[in-house]
Amino acid sequence: MFSNYVCYDNKFYEENKPIFRLNRAMKFGDGVFESIRVVSGKTKYLDFHLERMQQGLNALEIDCSQGDIEILKVCIEQLLIKNEIERGATLRIIAQRSGLGKYAPESNQVFFYIETERLSTDNYTLNREGHKLGISQNVTIYPSQFSGLKTLNAIQYVMAAKEKEESNFDELILLDADGYLVEGTSSNLFLIRQNIAYTPHLKHGAIEGVMRRVVINKLKQLGLEVKETSLETSDLEQAEEIFFTNSIKGIQWVSSYSKKRYFKKIASTLVEQL
Repeated sequence: MFSNYVCYDNKFYEENKPIFRLNRAMKFGDGVFESIRVVSGKTKYLDFHLERMQQGLNALEIDCSQGDIEILKVCIEQLLIKNEIERGATLRIIAQRSGLGKYAPESNQVFFYIETERLSTDNYTLNREGHKLGISQNVTIYPSQFSGLKTLNAIQYVMAAKEKEESNFDELILLDADGYLVEGTSSNLFLIRQNIAYTPHLKHGAIEGVMRRVVINKLKQLGLEVKETSLETSDLEQAEEIFFTNSIKGIQWVSSYSKKRYFKKIASTLVEQL
């Protein structure tokens, strides 16, 4: 039986022991988070995740020095060892503003909460059955200076995931107020047509996913042109292939939208490369 630990403000605690005081993450969602895939006990694309986390903290004016990042890296490594993570897992970092205060904070210093969760598979695998795709009817993405960040204010994705679970679809696409495609409930969207890969432009409010960044580079290595552009629902029916990307699941392919059916050639190739 494994003991499971979490790392809270650079100290380790058993997961089932109460350690929390009321903090700004709980009161105001004042911070950002990263969900990182662990393969064979090692974090994947950690530097990309930390780079995005730092950009989010900068946007929220939360102070995070290079020294803080180095301590965080040590804590991540120690937590994986303490939890005996030797195969697939999810590692989650919550980077929040320390202190309390009202809306105006008492401090701008960062502190971290880190936890791990074991996965049933070690490496990335492509879903055997393609996803049946629908369009969210309940959630609209409104672009802002914060919409592309992984902040702790994620209620739109909570409600989108709830809608998906209550629907007959395996995944839903979220639209912006003008009806343009934005992203999935927890993933970025790619369409393949005539050897060109299309993905929604970030100006429509999508989160700039780490796996999105990785996949764009790998698509270019495969010789595909990549276009970040404005996409409409009509583009879905013209696509030859559709898949979603995120850091934990990797790539998930879509088999159907409305009456259209899709291939998974590029998705399969990408998973092999991941």
